[in-house]
Amino acid sequence: MKILNIEGRYFVDAFRSLGHEVLTLGQGPGFDVPLTEMLSMKGLWELMEGRGFRPDMALWCDQCCPPLVLGLETLPCLTVGFSIDQYCNPWHVPLSAGFDILLAAQKDYLPLFKDPRLPRRAEWFPLFCDLEQDLDPGLEREIPVGFVGTLDPPLNPGRKPFLDTFRRGAPLVLRQGDFRPVFGRSRMVLNQCAVGELNFRIFEAMSCGAALLTEDCENGLRELFTPGEDLYVYPRGDAAAAAATARQALASAELAQVARSGRDKTRRLHSNLARAKRILSLAETALRQSAPHWRRDNAALVREETARAYGMLATDEALRLPEGLRAHFARLSKRLDQG
Repeated sequence: MKILNIEGRYFVDAFRSLGHEVLTLGQGPGFDVPLTEMLSMKGLWELMEGRGFRPDMALWCDQCCPPLVLGLETLPCLTVGFSIDQYCNPWHVPLSAGFDILLAAQKDYLPLFKDPRLPRRAEWFPLFCDLEQDLDPGLEREIPVGFVGTLDPPLNPGRKPFLDTFRRGAPLVLRQGDFRPVFGRSRMVLNQCAVGELNFRIFEAMSCGAALLTEDCENGLRELFTPGEDLYVYPRGDAAAAAATARQALASAELAQVARSGRDKTRRLHSNLARAKRILSLAETALRQSAPHWRRDNAALVREETARAYGMLATDEALRLPEGLRAHFARLSKRLDQG
């Protein structure tokens, strides 16, 4: 299969290892075609024709930024969208009208993508670890509890007070940057969510062989893992309870077994390779059923929803976008509304 991968490269190596041809487009280093500005559909067609590349599937992977390639809803190939941070990017919902298959990382938000007007598949698609990168190095684990992440993120103002309180009750090593050197030497990794989401740290920490201590959040956590068997949990926002759980676990003979169980289950069931195989399975089924036809048959509805997505990007004050970019999306929304 020929796959056009737009933005996040989460599954590219897995696709290629399974024998598929992949062309990647996105902002930053490491893409086959690095983008420095938005690409129109005309520009995309010219790019693909110049490379002799006609995709069977176009996959858009959320990187928590505005769309870089415009007009995906008009592609004749199968279109798949992977929404990760829908809780802070509500424009994903109307934009999803342009996808034949919609994959949502946060289970509790999946109903937002269920629309009887859109005869396309919407599926819960949890995050994952990277089998090649998120490794248990087999080193001595001299760090009791590790945490790697932004210490005072603007969208998560409760993090710093939470970490400060936790440190008063349990040993904690705080770092920013590359998580793997810390997770590979930690007996336990502390995870704190922004809005109860299943974030990447859940899967990364366990794949690196640390026992995970995360908040007892929604979005399907207990459907994937069993507290006390695969990981440890604490009530949301309760740093004192989290510290008490950490102290008890660090003194327990079961800690290593919990870490092994979480590592093995994550690497077996929740890896980039497992998720890539699921995408390919869904795509093959959809292609047999000629899924892209419904977008052509419902072009007016798809155009209307895409215009709504651009309108949200233009007007949603919670989104941190430059005014020039907002104005651009406003123009695009108006153009689509006018047909």
